[in-house]
Amino acid sequence: MKFQLVLWILGRKLLKKAKKDTEFQKKISEKNCTVQIKTADNSRGRFYTFNDGKIVTEKGVAANPTVALVFKDAATGFTVLKSGKTVEAVQNGSLKLEGDGGTALWFSGVAKEAK
Repeated sequence: MKFQLVLWILGRKLLKKAKKDTEFQKKISEKNCTVQIKTADNSRGRFYTFNDGKIVTEKGVAANPTVALVFKDAATGFTVLKSGKTVEAVQNGSLKLEGDGGTALWFSGVAKEAK
């Protein structure tokens, strides 16, 4: 539940920032992509689709995301997302990256800016 809540809040923050900040709008217009954040067993997740400067966020698992951040479980995902220690999570294997690494880096910057 906490993991899903953090993902939902991230979506709300992205949408709010996109409405109010023209520089942020330019940044999200740079890419058309889908970023998935989920658990390894696909039981929990949310994806964020960026298309021509618009953001759509949906609960669940996207069919063909550009990049997926896959946590070993929801508890780990919650802890890592709250702490911001994604590099450590990748190093210890509790977070895996599937797909385009460049898009993952871009999204990381976008997510930090939205917070």
